[in-house]
Amino acid sequence: MPAPSTPAVPDPLGDPARVAVARRLLAELPGSAPFDRLAHLASRLLAVPTAQVVLLTDVAVRVGGCGRPTAQGSATPLDQVPGSVAARLRAPLVVPDAAADPRVAGQSAVASGEVRSCLSLPLVLAAGDVVGALTLLSPEPRPWSEDDVVLAGEVAATVVTELELVAASIAVRSSLSRLELTLEASEVGSWERDLRTGVTTWDERNAAIFGLPGPVELSGEEEVAQRIHPGDHGALQQAMDAALAGTGDFVVEMRVLRTDGEVRWTVSRGRVGRDQSGEPVRLLGTTVDVTEARQQARLRLAAVQRAAVIAEVAADLANADRMSELAEAALRGAAVLGADASALAVFAVGRGPLRLHMTRRLVDAVESGTDAVLSEEGVELPLDDELPTQYVARHGEPVLLGDRAAAVARFPRMAEVGDLVGVRALAALPLRLEGRLLGSFTAVWAEDHVFTPEDLELLQALTAQIGLSVSRLHADAQRDAALAAMAAANVRLELLAETGRVLSGTLEITEQLGRLAELVVPALGDWCWVVVADEHGRMRQLASAHRDRSRSAELADYVRAMVGGMTEHAAARVVTRTGRPLRVPGLNAAYVTRALPDAVAREQLARLHPDSGIVVPLVSRGRTLGALGLYVTAERGRHTDVELDTALELGRRAGVALQQARLFGQQRQLAETLQRSMLTAPPAPDHCEIAVRYVPAAAGAEVGGDWYDAFVQPDGATMLVIGDVVGHDSRAAAAMGQLRGLLRGIGHHTGGTPAEVLTGLDRASSGLDLDVMATALIARLEQDPPEVSAAETRIRWATAGHPPPVLISADGEVTVLDGDDPDLLLGVDPGTVRSDRVAVIGRGGTLLLYTDGLVERRDRDLDAGIAELCRVLAGLTELPLQQLCDRLLQRMYLPDTEDDVALLAVRLHRQDRPRPAEAGLQHVPPGMEPAPAVHPEAGRS
Repeated sequence: MPAPSTPAVPDPLGDPARVAVARRLLAELPGSAPFDRLAHLASRLLAVPTAQVVLLTDVAVRVGGCGRPTAQGSATPLDQVPGSVAARLRAPLVVPDAAADPRVAGQSAVASGEVRSCLSLPLVLAAGDVVGALTLLSPEPRPWSEDDVVLAGEVAATVVTELELVAASIAVRSSLSRLELTLEASEVGSWERDLRTGVTTWDERNAAIFGLPGPVELSGEEEVAQRIHPGDHGALQQAMDAALAGTGDFVVEMRVLRTDGEVRWTVSRGRVGRDQSGEPVRLLGTTVDVTEARQQARLRLAAVQRAAVIAEVAADLANADRMSELAEAALRGAAVLGADASALAVFAVGRGPLRLHMTRRLVDAVESGTDAVLSEEGVELPLDDELPTQYVARHGEPVLLGDRAAAVARFPRMAEVGDLVGVRALAALPLRLEGRLLGSFTAVWAEDHVFTPEDLELLQALTAQIGLSVSRLHADAQRDAALAAMAAANVRLELLAETGRVLSGTLEITEQLGRLAELVVPALGDWCWVVVADEHGRMRQLASAHRDRSRSAELADYVRAMVGGMTEHAAARVVTRTGRPLRVPGLNAAYVTRALPDAVAREQLARLHPDSGIVVPLVSRGRTLGALGLYVTAERGRHTDVELDTALELGRRAGVALQQARLFGQQRQLAETLQRSMLTAPPAPDHCEIAVRYVPAAAGAEVGGDWYDAFVQPDGATMLVIGDVVGHDSRAAAAMGQLRGLLRGIGHHTGGTPAEVLTGLDRASSGLDLDVMATALIARLEQDPPEVSAAETRIRWATAGHPPPVLISADGEVTVLDGDDPDLLLGVDPGTVRSDRVAVIGRGGTLLLYTDGLVERRDRDLDAGIAELCRVLAGLTELPLQQLCDRLLQRMYLPDTEDDVALLAVRLHRQDRPRPAEAGLQHVPPGMEPAPAVHPEAGRS
């Protein structure tokens, strides 16, 4: 890989600026004589035969020398002269043996043997430019001493001095030429005054400034003073006296009187000339005409002042928040031109109406002349061409009217308007931004006014700034409107979302609409009511709400009176009948009397102070179910179209929810009726009280599979049944009915024990292809014969995966009769061997059977639920059986549970009562002997 190349170092002799300096010197040299003398001097001082002075442009040019013959002015390539090496070094080049020094060995004079050694010194001007070299050449090798170098350096310095003189002469001639050109171009005149003789001499240019052909010689001060404005004599004399007594320089601005009568402004600069003794002998000076410059300066100053005013007004305009503030700020700009008042005519956003915004003086004039009170929102103007303001706003053409006659001639109505507001002249200019016409700006004068181009320029700059501010206010208005619309839309969406949440939170109609009424007040009104029609078309009050909660009862009284006494003209009936929303813009006495004949109802309405309202239908599937009325007081203002649309959407959603609630109520009632029709009343044995409860699930209208049953077997024993078919639908309810019927038949016909009955039921349901699974618990109450002195009641029970029964003793002890693990569910394995459990119930004891809906929750398991059941029962043991069941359901059953609950409770009487003979246990069928009593010591309390 090749090594990277080193960047080439630029040749300092190739610098174009250096070459240009050397060429100018070469061109201006007066001859070679001075340089020849200096070369001879160097040759004698250092005892060498040859000395040369060369200038280095892009070649080496000999300008002087002695010894080795070389033509004067001859050019040699730079690489062939030793001086070029010294120039590049910017230091003396000392070469004792030229043939052995690679810096010069290749030069032709060295190679030929003519030059065997050399000493060369660069010629460097004071400005730093290397322009040439002084070179001493020897035909023999020579060791150059330090004295040699110093002597040669002295001669080289003298050569540089000669070159500096040439450069100085060049600069002087150039300066004089430029000065002459400058004086001619700037028309600067020069003058001289001889203080000894009093004669003043003007050159041609100075005389021309005074309107005279020149040059001119003035013999005395009087002749000069006649041509200077009298108002400036003092300033001129003061400036001259100060110069004579001080530094000798003076500057004075004065007006000169030309021969043609024109007055011109001039500036004279002078200097005092003194003799050898220091006495002033003459004044030398120049004069320049500055009239046009003063005019331009005045115009620039006026422009700067106007720009400053525009900048200040622009800042005010940028901070204005209303159109009326823009008009006042714009007047401060027009006041520079003497305007007395101004006005803005601006189209509303979206090319709406043209509204006029006037400054205070115009507003006062209009209000005092017409007895009108003008709104801060401005005056809406007709879109015609009868006045300059509208004309310019419509057509975009500026109108300048300098006096009343011109104004009335073009716009005849200006005679009336001019008299009203005191206007004689006006300027109306269009307000534009990016090609869009926003309106017009009008400045008015109480006196006639001549409009100059500068006036028009300022007014145009002012209208440009006003246009930006109008556009900004439009943008702000659009942004504020968009933000307000977005906020209103968000509020509407939040209201609708909250309405959906409220309406879906319950299926109770009254609760639904009550929440709705509370939600829409005060969002859409100060107070409201909701009424619905029943199946027979009768109106019913369902809800009402007032933003002042303390007036809720007062409002409810009025709504009851309204529903009871309103006629067909009332808004609620009209909307329910037509299904269309209704605005009630004003509740006048005639309408109220027609809608509410009852004077008491009208008085109640008057106390609510309604100003207006809207009534929207509650609609579902094309059917109007009722109406929602929203009313506002005068302070709130009438409903907008957006609020009406929101209320309509609320009405639709409420209608759908109302219809669903009605359907749910109907289905729930039907389901509960069906369920209860399959649950017959329990028997009433003489030795106990039986209580039953059934509560359908609150989360839906589905019928369930929970059931209870109680019947007396032929031997007089009471069978108690509690069960739960898997599922919560009509199929579960149908399966429950089949299982219940089979169980009653098997239990009554066979008279078997609970385990035998469950086994028979499991096998029968399998043989009949019922394809159902269920939990069940069967308990049998068995009493000893009357002849047994210590008569007691036993409970024999068997369970198929059902929660265990709970026993409450007469003294209030609560015990769970769980015994062993429950047997398998019904419908799983018909061959399952099932067993009976036995416990003793004392007189006054209570047995509770229940389904899992009472104890199971999403947030707790069955064991925790049973423990909670025991805790609740421990506080209810003193209650009568019916109250105990009701109170237990209140404590344990949640309103939003998703499961139904069946409950069966048995309480033994505390004393024996006479029993029918057929109910006694006189004969126990073979195989039905009671097992040894099993007390529930192992149970949980």
